[in-house]
Amino acid sequence: MIWALVPAKTLGEAKGRLADALDQSERRLLALAMLEDVLATLRAVPAIDAVSVVSPDSEVSALSERMGATPIAESANVRGINQALKRAVSVMSPRPDTLLVVPADLPEITPADVEELLDALPERGVAGAPSKDGGPSALALRPPDVIPFRFGPDSFAEHQAEAKRAGVPMAVVSSGSWMRDVDSPDDLRELLLHPAETATQRLLTKLGLAERMK
Repeated sequence: MIWALVPAKTLGEAKGRLADALDQSERRLLALAMLEDVLATLRAVPAIDAVSVVSPDSEVSALSERMGATPIAESANVRGINQALKRAVSVMSPRPDTLLVVPADLPEITPADVEELLDALPERGVAGAPSKDGGPSALALRPPDVIPFRFGPDSFAEHQAEAKRAGVPMAVVSSGSWMRDVDSPDDLRELLLHPAETATQRLLTKLGLAERMK
């Protein structure tokens, strides 16, 4: 069983680095639009049996349900993404044999990108897609606890080191879509160069962002 898990912050904390380009209300809308696109992609991959979103935000959870994903409430005593992921895995039932972790800010990924990553996953081990900032844009683990989560800045190498310590292989999948997470105004400009029929692009068009960022 393959279970995809998407961690998402509370909307009030979403995408603070975009404050020079978008106000808080617009950043909330962007976070929801990108989550919608990620969930639509994951739901379109036949190999994925279940999709969940772990978040402390009720609006995020409501969108997740509308998109056919199971929300997992992040409890108040959880500190950081790694604890949130670990707790989310602990409540999954039935327990999956494979876990796919995909952040909520990758609006350009396609089902083919996800399938490529899953195809690269060893029988026992890890497959990861590095992001431009040195973290993982996605991580597939078989079994889910084969290595501990080490998400954070420059943490792709930490996951590789954990795989080495565990004595399991880690496959690396690099593609432009996985690299294009949206964190900064420059990322928004790059996103505008790749028009697509996505919720994120529709929002950017509605906001007139192309004109605003000239």
